[in-house]
Amino acid sequence: MKKIIILFMLLLSVMVTHAQQFDVKGTIVDKKSNEPIIGASVLIKGTANGTITDIDGKFILKDAKKGNTLVVSYVGYLTLDILLNGNQGTLSIEMEENTELLEEVVVIGYGTQKKQDITGSVVSVGEGKFTEGINTNAFQMINGKAAGVTISQTSSAPGAASKIQIRGAGSINSSNSALVVVDGLPGVDPSSINPADIQSIEVLKDASSAAIYGTRAANGVVLITTKSGKKGDIIVKFGAEVGFQSVAKQVDVLNGREYMETLNALRLESNNPDGVIYTAEQIAAVGEGTNWQDEIFRNGAPVQRYELSLAGGGEKHDFYLGMSYFDQQGIVKLSNLKKYNVRVNMNAAPKEFLRFKFNLNYTRGDGRSMYENMDGANEGAGPINSALQFDPTLAPGIDPETGRYRKNSFIALDNPEALLHGVSPEKQDNNVYGTFTTEIEPLKDLVATVRLGATIDTYTQSSYRSRETLNGLASKGEASKKSEEKTQWLAEFLLSYKKNFNDVHKFTILAGTTFEQFSSQYVEGKAKGFLSDVTGFNSLQSGDKLNGDDVFSGKERNRLNGFLGRINYDLLNRYLLTASFRYDGTSRFSSDHKYAFFPSVAFAWRMSEEPFLKTFDNLSDLKLRIGYGQLGNQGISNYQTLQTLKAAGSAVFGNSLMQGLVQARLPNPNLRWETTAETNLGIDFGFFNNRLTGSVDFYIRDTKDQLFDKPLPSSIGFANVKVNAGKVRNSGIDFMINSINFDKRDFGWETSLNLSLLKNRVKELPDFIPELITGSMASFISNYEITRVGDPIYSYYGYEVEGIFQKGDDIANSAQPNAKPGDLKFKNQNDDNAITSDDRVVLGKPFPDVTLGFTNNIRYKNFNLSIFLQGVFGIQTLDANVLETFYPTNEYRNRIAKYYQNRWTENNPTNKYPSGVNSSNYGGQYMTNSLTVKDASFLRIKNINLSYDVPLRGNKYIRAASVYAAVDNLYTFTGYEGFDPDASASGADKVSKVNYNSYPLARTVRFGVNITF
Repeated sequence: MKKIIILFMLLLSVMVTHAQQFDVKGTIVDKKSNEPIIGASVLIKGTANGTITDIDGKFILKDAKKGNTLVVSYVGYLTLDILLNGNQGTLSIEMEENTELLEEVVVIGYGTQKKQDITGSVVSVGEGKFTEGINTNAFQMINGKAAGVTISQTSSAPGAASKIQIRGAGSINSSNSALVVVDGLPGVDPSSINPADIQSIEVLKDASSAAIYGTRAANGVVLITTKSGKKGDIIVKFGAEVGFQSVAKQVDVLNGREYMETLNALRLESNNPDGVIYTAEQIAAVGEGTNWQDEIFRNGAPVQRYELSLAGGGEKHDFYLGMSYFDQQGIVKLSNLKKYNVRVNMNAAPKEFLRFKFNLNYTRGDGRSMYENMDGANEGAGPINSALQFDPTLAPGIDPETGRYRKNSFIALDNPEALLHGVSPEKQDNNVYGTFTTEIEPLKDLVATVRLGATIDTYTQSSYRSRETLNGLASKGEASKKSEEKTQWLAEFLLSYKKNFNDVHKFTILAGTTFEQFSSQYVEGKAKGFLSDVTGFNSLQSGDKLNGDDVFSGKERNRLNGFLGRINYDLLNRYLLTASFRYDGTSRFSSDHKYAFFPSVAFAWRMSEEPFLKTFDNLSDLKLRIGYGQLGNQGISNYQTLQTLKAAGSAVFGNSLMQGLVQARLPNPNLRWETTAETNLGIDFGFFNNRLTGSVDFYIRDTKDQLFDKPLPSSIGFANVKVNAGKVRNSGIDFMINSINFDKRDFGWETSLNLSLLKNRVKELPDFIPELITGSMASFISNYEITRVGDPIYSYYGYEVEGIFQKGDDIANSAQPNAKPGDLKFKNQNDDNAITSDDRVVLGKPFPDVTLGFTNNIRYKNFNLSIFLQGVFGIQTLDANVLETFYPTNEYRNRIAKYYQNRWTENNPTNKYPSGVNSSNYGGQYMTNSLTVKDASFLRIKNINLSYDVPLRGNKYIRAASVYAAVDNLYTFTGYEGFDPDASASGADKVSKVNYNSYPLARTVRFGVNITF
């Protein structure tokens, strides 16, 4: 009987349990159209029990229980939570579109705006969308992520600056740098910000959106917003990352045996009476010789980053505190960078009508760079230049017989290791900046803002060249030290008013004035002839004071004052108008031209809100934009419109030596602002509940009143005077598209593509300069660029190579009658049967025709995979390393291998590469030619990142945790044979692009963890 009772109770328990579970059936439709939603996710919250809707929007979910919560989600719709009260039969669920994408707030000049209300060309990249990598510069975070914005890493050295161009470059002789504004403070160094502190980066690309910044907005504006806290618990985040860097690519130069054989062959083919240099026994014994690149580069160079942040807030305040430590050992030995960063952001609203904002950032940088002297040659060149050209038959290390690094007395180059260890360039930076903002709202929607800001940037740069180097030995040591302080002060007074009339008419009006002051001062000292290398650059007074000792100092100041205004008008949430002006003045110009007016106007039509388009169910957003604006560029350095005096020469008066003074310049009081005018036509679109979104922009940007030096007669006493003249046009198309391909519970896939087309042309030049021929690099390469009407600015200018002279050619009657078989054959462009400077043509340009960024983000359960490709096409560079290979300074210099292994010989009568015998026959003025100007196009696997979100259900202390592994610069598809087609020895502030001894690109493998408490 007892057994029967127990059996009955067990059976009853099973029946009750089964009765508690039930199947949930339902249909999910679009609330607006009543159309079924296919593939919507239906999941019991907190479990893995889920399903998706079929082609009719129907679903069946088994084993549900009373009290369960159904989570219903689908991309482009608001997620629903539905509480199950029991067996509710068939559910009818209506889902609403998620307008969050359009409601997204975007930072604009002096304010914010909903994305749907933007009338200009603005691109926004937020947290989670930034470019991954060893980022030490905010520009690197948007590399390849914004159409029309070209980011180049001109050098891969630790802490090297990035080059940014927004829609090309319009200024021939002035700055083409974009204005960076961080939390309302303009002019901030983008390398002073910890990437983990950045919330979003907006780029104001067209004149209508950037004109509110007037004076310095001619090259675009980059707005950076840092993170802030939120009401609630204090959120603590910790991130740690370690990586290992290796040289992505070496330059293939001749090894020891090839070097010996090539030099011997050139001796024989040139009928040198001294005969060959190396014997067969020496060649057999040398083997591969020394790869000097291996001696100065290191693989597995470590890099590490640690970040800690705290964020939180209460009813009337919030705060964010971020701290970071960064340590990168460069892939060139001894180069390194350490950075320390602290940021504090605080917001407080003690009264309903009163708000305060405080932002403060401090960055300390401490590093040693590789010695780079782009204008140096021979013994004055740097270690990379020497590693490419030094004698590969010599052994590395110290010669025990001499106690010095080995040298080849015939090569006129210092040993690469000597340059690496014997020159010690160091730099210490301290950068602090911040803003304090007060907002007062005396009346509803009327806000008065006072913003005070400051930047103090100091650095000390030191260098010592020891006796380990040839030049240091000759001068008994060379030391230099420079310290500089730069300060900026900002005061802004703004008044804004918003008004909404029954959701029909919406106004936002802004007016204000700004004041800025910039000052700098520096002191620099140099000395030679030290008794010992022990003190290095720390005892300049110990120099011999005979020659090479010098002291410099200077101080400058300039001011800006601006008045600004803007009105935003919204009619029926469909017709949008933005009009703004900036009236700016600078102390750099004379009183007659001190101020200039920069207006803009833009109109947008949200066509998707029109009733006649509401019937298109798959259309989520459609907006047409058109805008016009003018921007300014100060374009000149301080005091150019003033007459100042400078020291020059001396004379004896009354038995005393008196210092002389001369006029510093011939000032031109009529100098005025360089002005950029731009027209932009754009369209934004969204389809399928914004699963497919994007934009297309067409623009024409003209920059006029360029600044030129006009030559003057010698009788005046000055060589030139600055004047305004000339015009440059940039035009192109920017295209961006984002697609959510899949968005299921366990699988998601999103694709983003941005593409830019650019055309740069000179439209006008002054009468006194029909063409501008410039360019100087390494003291022996010059006049390789031309700026003239109809071509891009700073186009590469030289001779077109038709081929190679062959035996049997009628050389005597050719345009190069003194040529020999194996020499380069240049094209006689004007058919005058002579190769002269008139035969030079444009060989390329420093602007790409096409740039693209292509990103795929794939999610599978807790795994996330991101793959980012970057492409730059239709761009050229002058490759000075190839130039030195074709035209070596002396015969003992090493060379890039392929040009000599495949050179012209009698047994190899190629029409591709010259013989290399007596290259002076086709060198000199002919060095810039179509063999030394190279295609620098590339497609790069920029980043692959695989992360895993660690399940933490029920953990009391850790809110979230993820681990990841990533690789940067995995592979570059390019025909360019140098270290990096993206690099440029011209620097980040120049349009010109020359590859010469560039710091190699690093391939980096990174591992990291992010934890949120």
